[in-house]
Amino acid sequence: MMAQRDLFDETARLPSGLVYVPEFLTAAEEDVALAGIGTLALREARFREYFAKRRVAHFHTERDAPYYEEGSADDVDHGPLPAWLVALRARVAAHLALPAEALVHALVSEYRPGTPIGWHRDKPVYGIIAGLSLAGTGTMRWRPLAAQDAAHTVSLELAPRSLYVMRDAIRADWQHSMPPMKALRYSITLRTRAT
Repeated sequence: MMAQRDLFDETARLPSGLVYVPEFLTAAEEDVALAGIGTLALREARFREYFAKRRVAHFHTERDAPYYEEGSADDVDHGPLPAWLVALRARVAAHLALPAEALVHALVSEYRPGTPIGWHRDKPVYGIIAGLSLAGTGTMRWRPLAAQDAAHTVSLELAPRSLYVMRDAIRADWQHSMPPMKALRYSITLRTRAT
């Protein structure tokens, strides 16, 4: 288990605009979220003409927002937020000092062992990105757009029940990725509209 001093050292070196909150959720809250995810009709994620190795469910709360290319697998809206996701959205919004309605998109993702996420930035239509990690641990990596090499890459272990938040500089000037998962992991990503 990580000592408090080690955790402080880990989070003190994070790039500007990146916040990490371990144990954001309780084990009971995680259980409710995982049970809720189990009821979703997850679909294979698609990036342009390629299918990713993860399954997802999208929830859009603004009808007119251009989130994904029309006709893509990711354009599918899974309907209104289920009650368990409404509660999680409210909890994250309160932590961010935002109204819950400011979080206009929710993405639930299942990462099977061996699933990576390539280097990317979230779409510029989004502003703040908040992610909850569930079930398994994943390593998230960030690197500045101006220096895309290992010497400038920052890695962080996202423990189950943790929250990470990306805003400001980390959104504008950095990209992120995840190496292949070692175990089954779920995430819930909540996004605001860019201002």
